[in-house]
Amino acid sequence: MDNAELFLDKYRMLEEELVKKYDYDEKYGSPVVRFINDKEGKQYRDKLDLCREIRNFLSHHSEINGDPVVEPSASIIEFLSEVIDYVNRPPLALPFATQFSDILKTSPNQKAQLVMKKMKKLGFSHVPVLENGELIGVFSIGTFFGYALKNGISSMNDDMLIEDFRELLPPDKHENEKFSFMSPDTTLFAVRNMFEKRTQRSKRLAAIFITDNGSINGRILGMLTPWDVISDN
Repeated sequence: MDNAELFLDKYRMLEEELVKKYDYDEKYGSPVVRFINDKEGKQYRDKLDLCREIRNFLSHHSEINGDPVVEPSASIIEFLSEVIDYVNRPPLALPFATQFSDILKTSPNQKAQLVMKKMKKLGFSHVPVLENGELIGVFSIGTFFGYALKNGISSMNDDMLIEDFRELLPPDKHENEKFSFMSPDTTLFAVRNMFEKRTQRSKRLAAIFITDNGSINGRILGMLTPWDVISDN
């Protein structure tokens, strides 16, 4: 099989995999075009556009006097293999997360001021609060500000415990932030999309927790913030 035949074979394979994975109906147009026009395919758009042109040329003008007009390079064939591999096995979000062992965690009986000092030193903006191994909430600077406004205080008492903020710790009690809980098979693209999706009236998604069962009651495996997954690419 020469490079032209190999290229066309890889391109057909990509089309078939896209139809299967994303439930594209070919009667509504090329699945490759639909993929590169989706956010998920944006990373491959330029090269896939080139592949489409090569494919169309090979399909209609593959030879002149028995000689190939275009001979796809090994690198462009390798690129198609890379896209096929992505479609079949998209990268998961968990490897990009701060793993549980490295997450700054706290408990209700910890002094809040000490926790905040650790947050500043280690660069954590949100700290899961665990009680008997289970998540009961998330502590953040916003938690303190909410407490201060509600109770009319301007500074934190040295003896204040995380327990004192218990009413404001549950994920659904944060006034301007929200948290999501996802399963280990959540893809990196899905997580990026969640962080980027926000309307004017919605709360900001501050962190995503990957748990063993995808729920708030599951065992935490990792934590993701926008800084972990969103880039300019």
